Amino acid sequence: MKAVIFALLSALVWGTAPLIFKLGLRGDVPPLVGIFFHNLTASIFALVSMLILKEGFSYPLRDITIISFGGFVSGFLGLLLYYKAIKLGDVSVVAPIVASSPLWASLFAFVLLGEHFTPMKLVGTILVVTGVVLITLSR
Repeated sequence: MKAVIFALLSALVWGTAPLIFKLGLRGDVPPLVGIFFHNLTASIFALVSMLILKEGFSYPLRDITIISFGGFVSGFLGLLLYYKAIKLGDVSVVAPIVASSPLWASLFAFVLLGEHFTPMKLVGTILVVTGVVLITLSR
């Protein structure tokens, strides 16, 4: 149950982020500069939080390498593409398309991690794809 609560809170927080990004990218700030300040701010807050919570810095190199690669994929490459989309398009179209990421996560989890893909997950996936198509076509 805690995982669901954290996921809902995360969705709420991430639901506000596109509006903030769009406001910041309306002017002359290029997406790459936006990513730099986005990640710099996140890194500073993470470091301060780690120090306050005494999380430490000693973890297996393999795990840190995998997480770092995920940071490159999502925190740099994904954000760069996202910021470019937000700068060029309407938040009301871009954000729902980007929100189809759980579709890809579910598919990759099924193929790469061996997670179960149930009929309910299939129906949910079809609904996500249908919603993205409808929102994109509504433009």
